[in-house]
Amino acid sequence: MRKSAALSIIVSLLLLSCVSQDKVDIINFESAPLFGMIYDDDNQPCAAAALKVDGKSGPMTDIRGRFLIPDLKRGEHTISIKKEGFEELSVNFQFVNKTDVLYLKVVSFTQLLTQAERALEERKWDDAKSFLARAEKLNPNDSYFLYLKAVEAYKKEKYEEAVGYLNTILEQGAKEAYVYLFLADIYEKNLGDKQKAIESLETYLSKQADEEAEKRLEALKQGG
Repeated sequence: MRKSAALSIIVSLLLLSCVSQDKVDIINFESAPLFGMIYDDDNQPCAAAALKVDGKSGPMTDIRGRFLIPDLKRGEHTISIKKEGFEELSVNFQFVNKTDVLYLKVVSFTQLLTQAERALEERKWDDAKSFLARAEKLNPNDSYFLYLKAVEAYKKEKYEEAVGYLNTILEQGAKEAYVYLFLADIYEKNLGDKQKAIESLETYLSKQADEEAEKRLEALKQGG
């Protein structure tokens, strides 16, 4: 065998050995850095989210939703994510490969309301109920959350319950025109309370011009 051929074989064997050793190093290690990214339900980076690793304070995501745990032991771990206005998330995972990258998704209060609104429009009652129950844990006094609860109750023909949610919105100080119009609809068409329908329409019109509502109010006053 020529020396050049023998040398080529030796070099090839050494390269294969190095590659094999690299593969072993990737899966056989005591600790290594773990990289990860956190997104919201719209696949946008979730910045400034605080992490806990196995119950201990960890890093915070950067502006692009990225994080780095610098020295994580090989094996099973729990990561918890917390950010104001988002559902908390806790996941268990196995860190067994140095090349692992952890991708996680969290859902915001606003996104839950958007999903609930869509479910109500599509008459998917169970989905709407689930999204609203999750949103309630984050901000049960939010006016738009209460409005969607009123819509849910209305669509299920629970009219008194719907009125209760709408009045809670008003009691909290959110005197929005659309709330009074919704109340007027329920009082007139579902509860048969003409006087309260008139009062609600009058307040609505004091906040927003609406020719159709003016005609409707006049008809109610005239007993139509």
